[in-house]
Amino acid sequence: MLTLIARRLLTVIPLLLVASLIVYGLVELFPGNACTVKLQKHATQEKLDACMTAYDLDGPFPARYARFLGKAVQGDLGKSILQERRVSDLILDKLPATIELSLVALAIAFLFGTWIGTRSALKPGSWIDAIGQIVSTAGVSIPVFWLAMMVMSQFAGKDAWFRLGGWDATTLGPDVAYATRFYLFESLFRLEFDAFVMSIRYITLPALTLATIPLATITRMTRSSVLEEASKDYVTTARAKGLPEKLVIRRHVRRNAMIPVVTITGLQLGVLLSGAVLTETVFSWPGLGRAMISAADSRNYPVIMGCMLLFVCVFVLVNLLVDLLYLWIDPRMRVSGA
Repeated sequence: MLTLIARRLLTVIPLLLVASLIVYGLVELFPGNACTVKLQKHATQEKLDACMTAYDLDGPFPARYARFLGKAVQGDLGKSILQERRVSDLILDKLPATIELSLVALAIAFLFGTWIGTRSALKPGSWIDAIGQIVSTAGVSIPVFWLAMMVMSQFAGKDAWFRLGGWDATTLGPDVAYATRFYLFESLFRLEFDAFVMSIRYITLPALTLATIPLATITRMTRSSVLEEASKDYVTTARAKGLPEKLVIRRHVRRNAMIPVVTITGLQLGVLLSGAVLTETVFSWPGLGRAMISAADSRNYPVIMGCMLLFVCVFVLVNLLVDLLYLWIDPRMRVSGA
């Protein structure tokens, strides 16, 4: 088992190197110049050259990429051109909001997706199966930005229970200070229920909107996986032994059916963390996706590269975690040579 884990860890290193080169090259192709945006009417050639040198934007591409990679390995992603802040500090400031939103959305999608998918598979042609088909089709068909605007127009407003916009400690209550910036989770851990309810009011609408795509994917995968497992011989044998139907479903069918569902759920977490850009922008959510959009508007290349590289790392590491979860869920994967 340790050999399998070490083998997978070794494959991550060259993958991240290739991904970093692609990210750096793509950002290099972006039009515009951040120094011009920063200096505006004061952008003389002398000041532009000084700005380009200060933020390591001049020189040949291989040399700049080598310097960027050497600093990135040490945790230094450069300095934001407009905010005059380290990119790593900016990411640490915005990342908790994106993680919390993505985890809540994924939890909603997983709980409802596995329940609807399992019920749809056990009762094909029933009303719950029809709901599952509608959810699966709508989730992958409706654009998330359009759905976000519809949700805002119907359920948010001046006197509505749900809140919109950026949230921080000052919106949760007077004299509230959270060190982790995970306001929803930390307020619940600290049993500060007023702040927890206020967090729910802010996060519900964007989380529900963001959950639609993974909800559709998880529902379809669960339904097909449960249908496949329920028709196998070992399930027939378990029923022939006289085991209760609930026990057959819980112990035999669902456990094996969850293997592909765990895979797709892990991939969806990477998609949510890296793809929450539209949802954060529409709902003015103070996360990393919205920060990257602002950086793209101002040609703030260090921030764009830092955010994109982080998203790639998250996606690769989530895939690695899914591989390791396989070893725990499926004992056959722990057999030598499997």
